[in-house]
Amino acid sequence: MPLTIGYKGPMKVAIFGSDARAVAMGRLLVTAGYHVCFGDAGGMEPAEAAAEQAGAVADTPYNDAAVCEMLIFAGPREQMDDLLALAGRISPHAVVVDAMEGLLPGGESGPEVLARKLDTHRVVRAMIPLPQAGANILYCGNDADAMTIVEEVFRTAGCVTTDRGPLANAAEIEAPPDAGESSFETLKSANTVASA
Repeated sequence: MPLTIGYKGPMKVAIFGSDARAVAMGRLLVTAGYHVCFGDAGGMEPAEAAAEQAGAVADTPYNDAAVCEMLIFAGPREQMDDLLALAGRISPHAVVVDAMEGLLPGGESGPEVLARKLDTHRVVRAMIPLPQAGANILYCGNDADAMTIVEEVFRTAGCVTTDRGPLANAAEIEAPPDAGESSFETLKSANTVASA
């Protein structure tokens, strides 16, 4: 059953990103019964393509930010500023999940920069390299309520979750610098072979 505590119907989740990993996240959450909407820094065309593959809907990041209770930033880290500009003001009640891949130049903590730019303590860093039931999702954050919501959403989707403490620990659960869509495809292929 999807998380509905405090919400009218299943929670609305926006996914910002359109690559294969973002689509897999969307499919995972749609299957769990969540209302999923895709937005993308590249415009409506990639968002619509991702939504079609995941069985979700597409909209602009601005509209997603206005109506969704959870916002998952799933694209490459380098798109963070573009997405923030397109999303505009994000509700202080929204849970923001930083599931982006890649590092910021200069070694700054991406999740902490995201929290600072959004001026919210409700940012949760989640390491989601292989979005599928049974995956272990490591997460960290500073807001207990936001962390509980992230944990429950992914548990209802069939994932295992591991609390890694405050957001300051985000560097401990970052993907290696060379990770990206190719690492997702490698993990996906390895998992498919192992389950055959």
